[in-house]
Amino acid sequence: MDYTNNKVILVRVDIQTKENEDFSELSELCSTAGYEVVATMSQRRDRPDHTFFIGTGKVQELLEATKNLDASKIIFDNDVSPSQLNNLEKELKVEVIDRATLILEIFAAHATSNEGKLQVELAQKKHALPRVLGQGMILSRTGGGGSGGGGARRGAGEQQLELDRRTIREEIKDLERKLEKAAEARRLRRSRRIKSEIKSVCIVGYTNAGKSTLMNLLTKANVLEKDMLFATLDPVSRKFWLAPKKEFILTDTVGFISRLPHEFIEAFKSTLEETTDADLILLVCDVSDEKFVEKYDVVKNVLKDIGAEDIPILSVFNKIDKVADKSSLPLDGVCISARTGEGINTLKKSISLKLFKEEIDW
Repeated sequence: MDYTNNKVILVRVDIQTKENEDFSELSELCSTAGYEVVATMSQRRDRPDHTFFIGTGKVQELLEATKNLDASKIIFDNDVSPSQLNNLEKELKVEVIDRATLILEIFAAHATSNEGKLQVELAQKKHALPRVLGQGMILSRTGGGGSGGGGARRGAGEQQLELDRRTIREEIKDLERKLEKAAEARRLRRSRRIKSEIKSVCIVGYTNAGKSTLMNLLTKANVLEKDMLFATLDPVSRKFWLAPKKEFILTDTVGFISRLPHEFIEAFKSTLEETTDADLILLVCDVSDEKFVEKYDVVKNVLKDIGAEDIPILSVFNKIDKVADKSSLPLDGVCISARTGEGINTLKKSISLKLFKEEIDW
């Protein structure tokens, strides 16, 4: 396989819908991962094909496109089963991955702290295990019967897969033990903070909504700011003073995205606990994005998934410097530009009112 070839073809199956979704977000994910998108292909079906997810005609069309465009990888915008991915790779002779695998690749490239790297590795192992199991199922169907007893023979390939499965499970347990130690240390720090009665505020939002820019503006935390999805993964916490006796811990968390891999939620559970223990959540939204309402709802759903739905939320509508018609801005939150600083004093007043039931004059 040519590892210098970063050309990819994007594929999506629209199941039981009359509308074709665009590839904009998947293309952004590919750009973040360093891939060059050379073609896209979509198909509308009532249900996925059992063997290939896409129809056999589309498989042949995809095979021709792969050869003609010299693509080295196919990326599906769907959740594709391990057996279907294996079947597609056999037919197409190139690597085939789905959206979840792509997101985990990006996590692996962007994690910097030791805990972050462990969390990403755990998510990858959990995501890889079903695919190894799928390969074992394929071998079990093709294995011949043993002589004498009539049982299926365990060939060398099947024995190796069993070793692979056992190894991955052991590695998962080891990673979980290491992360539990880190989680225990994190819980101890939270317990101390709670006893000291210091308030906690978490910044959450869809990836690339401007959370890190806001964190830097408020605290000078020097968090990486980049116009790409998942530019930062590791949470950063800083103490912030609004006024005397009105300080709190502000934490910038990893960005969320639609159809977030469930392995991510499990692996990053200890990090996400920072959000579930917060006194206030700043839900940051890129209001210049035409899909900002949809993405806002995605974040609300993830907060529900991690058990943080009952924590008070202050909606922060960011990037108003990119909005031409200011009369269209939402009225049920605080509108700011973390890049220019517009609206930041209003945001501070709103945080003070939410946290301390008292507005501060600036």
